[in-house]
Amino acid sequence: MKIALIPNLEKSGAKEITSQVAELLKSLNLQVFLPADIENPYENCDVIITIGGDGTLIKHAKSAAIYNKPVIGINAGRLGYLADIDRDKIGLLEKLITNDYSIDSRIMLSVDVEKEGKTLFNGTALNDVVVGNGEIAKISDINLNILGDNINYRADGIILSTPTGSTAYSMSAGGPIIEPTARCFIITPICSHSMTARPLIVNQDNVINLSVEKDSYLIVDGNEKVMIDSKTKISVKKSVYEAKFINLSGRTFYKTLSYKF
Repeated sequence: MKIALIPNLEKSGAKEITSQVAELLKSLNLQVFLPADIENPYENCDVIITIGGDGTLIKHAKSAAIYNKPVIGINAGRLGYLADIDRDKIGLLEKLITNDYSIDSRIMLSVDVEKEGKTLFNGTALNDVVVGNGEIAKISDINLNILGDNINYRADGIILSTPTGSTAYSMSAGGPIIEPTARCFIITPICSHSMTARPLIVNQDNVINLSVEKDSYLIVDGNEKVMIDSKTKISVKKSVYEAKFINLSGRTFYKTLSYKF
């Protein structure tokens, strides 16, 4: 088995954890590669192990999904909600050679942003897509079109979240917590200027088209940012790729909620 070991060396202790993990995996007669050691680790390795925080795991899980490869996250940050293994539990990696683990498949969102016939952005969200104007106490007018029907929000912004992302920004904005393997996604308004606006859970097969009335921004997974305006067309739908997470700890989703929060 070939293992790609991808650390975020900006995280405190990540270098030390990486050395410990590499030593353990080699003692199990597994082939270990750092990004500099192999061309396209997502294609040429069997398992991707990230060492860092949730941002590191999200980034590489999306790349691994293109090649249908599973990922494991080792937490070197603070909360590390998505990471299955804490730094003092790396011995669980021994389960890789006994096949004593499960794999969860999680839907992602495909995001297309166009303006006057030109593509501004095309990418994938594992957690969420956020649309807003970025100004404090300035309301945005955001229009969503689902199955030909319009839903208008006056709010600080809107979050389109996967079940995986339901425990992130969407939860902080009052959205529901959903099992990460569920087949749906969530529309959560941010500080809506309406007493009747509530989060919506929508079918995974729906395509959501968005538009805004004034200059705003779109952020994918808290990292990739695109400036948008009234001429911009945004389409969000289920991605053809799914992220695959290896569960070595044996913790269920509900146990993880209790353990992490």
